[in-house]
Amino acid sequence: MIEARGANPNFLRGALDVLWNSRTAHAASWSGISAFAVRAVSAALLFVTQVALARWMGASEYGLFVTAWTSVLLLGGVTHLGFNVAMMRLGPQYHAGGEHGRFRGLLNGGRVVALMSATVIAAVGIAVIYLFHIEERMALAVPLALGLLCLPAYTLTDVQDGLGRGQGWTLEAIVPPYIVRPLAMLLLVTGVVGIGLTSSAVAGMGIALAATVVAAVLQTLLIEKRLAESVPRAEPQYAFRKWFGISLPLLVGGVCEIVIQNADVLLLNLFRPSEEIGHYFAAAKTTGLALFVLYAVGTAYAGRIAAAHALGDRRELESLVDTAVRWTFIPASVVILGILAVGYPVLMQFGETFTDAYPLMFILAAGLLVKAAMGPSEVILNMMGHQRATAISLGVAAVVAVVLNLVLVPLLGVSGAAVATASAFVTMALMNWFAVRRLEGLNLFVGAHRWRGRQSAVS
Repeated sequence: MIEARGANPNFLRGALDVLWNSRTAHAASWSGISAFAVRAVSAALLFVTQVALARWMGASEYGLFVTAWTSVLLLGGVTHLGFNVAMMRLGPQYHAGGEHGRFRGLLNGGRVVALMSATVIAAVGIAVIYLFHIEERMALAVPLALGLLCLPAYTLTDVQDGLGRGQGWTLEAIVPPYIVRPLAMLLLVTGVVGIGLTSSAVAGMGIALAATVVAAVLQTLLIEKRLAESVPRAEPQYAFRKWFGISLPLLVGGVCEIVIQNADVLLLNLFRPSEEIGHYFAAAKTTGLALFVLYAVGTAYAGRIAAAHALGDRRELESLVDTAVRWTFIPASVVILGILAVGYPVLMQFGETFTDAYPLMFILAAGLLVKAAMGPSEVILNMMGHQRATAISLGVAAVVAVVLNLVLVPLLGVSGAAVATASAFVTMALMNWFAVRRLEGLNLFVGAHRWRGRQSAVS
């Protein structure tokens, strides 16, 4: 009898041990790789999900759905009250210092703040919709109300995401919102199509609500599991005054960033028909897939940049910043060019009329390329202790986005919205470049460090 040849079990076991030891020794790098992979898969899932929703609903109903879901994203950037970033910063500090009671109090308190804040804002929003609605916008009332009902679960997920990433529980923190939520939406859409349910923005937002709740429950269970494994039991201790003192200033920058990303869609709703909004959203979100590169690189390099800056290691700091910028710009450029190359047939998947928005992708891509050329500039500034400079740049860019949308959309329609959003990205990137140059003497522009090195060598 001839024995079947296969992989050596000892070899496989050794390879697995090497991978596990590498994951332990290089946790920050693996965290960045994990974040990159999750966001890449999430981008693909979101694209397929949005295509399925658009084809199921049609351009007009999809435009209503987009407006309602964008409202969730916008309000969700406020309802956490800055606790998502505060937990990312304070959690590791409490854990490292053995303040396990404070750690558990922070988690419990953050959850309570998220749920209470989101519930209050949702209740007020629903009351406003039904007390002060405008007759011609009645078609949007129910989708908006369902969107507001998403807020408590959405905000809870955001706050737990901050704590999880701060602790290095990257997969537990980001897989539920970035993988499970869009996947659940896709499966539910497939299911309702199969049973022949009438397509509408109301049905779409009902699906979004269910998927958001599923993601929040799963994330909570995963976080609780890691908590039991990693943090000793202790009586929760609360310091809400201190926590709010940290979280509320951080909220300002977060709110401005949400405004920049969503002002175009919301303001288009004031001037343009829902069909055009659906076209624009498809083009903008497809082009914006490149943003996950900035997210992943920022996650990978944030801690190392902060450490080098704290130690005063100028050479290491310059090297890390230069590397972070290059590893943002090069992959982002490839992704953006690839998106533009396939943009037309991609938009056709949403529906034949969606290809009218293809030229908008080039306008938005120009803004994203400028932003990528400065790397994850907001993260770099924050890690070097210049949160105020970041808040100022984000605030100015948000004003640019709103003002230009109000001025250009009535004149140019959806093209005006694309110009406004791209201009906001450019404004933010240039202001961050100037701030880092002024405060730290570093040039964020891609390749600037190497170009300066070559000039020094020649001279």
